[in-house]
Amino acid sequence: MEGRGIANMLNEILHCIQAHAVLTMGIDNAAAISLACKPTHSSKTRHIELRWHYVREQIKAGHILVKKVSGTENPADMFTKALPKRSLAKYRADIGMRISQEQRCSDTSVGGGVL
Repeated sequence: MEGRGIANMLNEILHCIQAHAVLTMGIDNAAAISLACKPTHSSKTRHIELRWHYVREQIKAGHILVKKVSGTENPADMFTKALPKRSLAKYRADIGMRISQEQRCSDTSVGGGVL
C-alpha cells in the first residue's frame, strides 16, 4: 500500500511521522469498503490473491481507517476519469496542485487538457 510505504519512508528519513500514524482511506464504492473491512469468501472474491489482503490486515490492526466518500466528492477521480473542467479544477485545488504560470499563459483550450 503506497500510503503506508510513504509514511514509513518519511518516518525513516525525516522522523516527521509517527510510526503508528493512522492513514485515512476514502472510498466511494460500498462493495470495496465491505471487502476491505469484512473477510468474505465467495466465488466472486476467490480470485483475490493473499497479498491483497494486506489492506484488510492494516484496517484490523488500526493502521488504516476506511471512510465513505461521496462518488461526486472523490479527488481520486481526477486520475481515473475524464472530468468536466469545473470538477477537475475543484479536485486539483483539493490536493494542492496548481497550474504553472507558463501553462496559464498558453492555455486557450476549452476542456480540461493535460496537467
